[in-house]
Amino acid sequence: MPGRLAIYIEYSKPRVWWLLVFIGFGGAILAVNKFSLDNILLIVAAVISVTLGSMGAEGLTNYIDLDMDSKMERTKKRPLPSGAITKKQALIFGYSLAIMSVVVLLAIRRLIAALFMSVGIFDNVFIYSYMLKKVSPYSIIYGGFSGAFPVLIGWYTVTSAFSWLPWVLFFLVMFWIPVHVWSLAYRYRDDYKKASVPMFPVVHSDRATAIAISLSALFLIVFSLTPYFLGLYNLIYLIPVAVLSVPIVVFSYRFIKNPSRKTSFSLFVYTAPYLTFVFILVIVLNLLRMFNIF
Repeated sequence: MPGRLAIYIEYSKPRVWWLLVFIGFGGAILAVNKFSLDNILLIVAAVISVTLGSMGAEGLTNYIDLDMDSKMERTKKRPLPSGAITKKQALIFGYSLAIMSVVVLLAIRRLIAALFMSVGIFDNVFIYSYMLKKVSPYSIIYGGFSGAFPVLIGWYTVTSAFSWLPWVLFFLVMFWIPVHVWSLAYRYRDDYKKASVPMFPVVHSDRATAIAISLSALFLIVFSLTPYFLGLYNLIYLIPVAVLSVPIVVFSYRFIKNPSRKTSFSLFVYTAPYLTFVFILVIVLNLLRMFNIF
């Protein structure tokens, strides 16, 4: 049984959903003005729901991507294409967790959060994976919505109050996703070409790809700095974010000037933890505010 469980966890792409869960957790923490048992339980509910929804959605997208994953060297050893689990098992796993994620939110009467969860799963599974991934080089732009929804799900699980902060972070995640996915696709574009998946780096020139990825990276910086200019945080937030944003500009410039796997991967490696850092920073600052330290 433990071995079987490990297979299903691997199938759900934990390296993808752990970040989505962290983003959802961040959105929930940011919505808390003071700790109470009710708030703690709502944070737990948000984490459980986002975990179930992310694992379920990834399971369903893996089912849709079976043919593609079977052809790509990077993915052909995943549980479904390797035969570790059957198509029926994969489908039941994905649907069950996706439905449960919405049920959890409905059970605690968090209708806005349940709506965002439903739309996020629909966008990821149907719009991105089923409709666009194999036909449009711009599919990840539409799929980026689903990756950004966890911060709103976390926020609206805890509170119904409006704030610009979760929405700014929503767009921050949205612009991080093309940088992350397209940079990786650029490195493995032969694999995507072999599988007939028209990712942006596959169908466009090196220079056009470098410009598109770098432009997304610059928007990533813009939205990471926006909380300061909206008056949500002071220089304690601005300075570290601004300092850590400088290398993104440098790596983007190098990528545009000399498009290559090396310059692309440098941008990928640096921006990968950037999103996590911004979320850790806002979470820490919010905790300090709650305890009247900041």
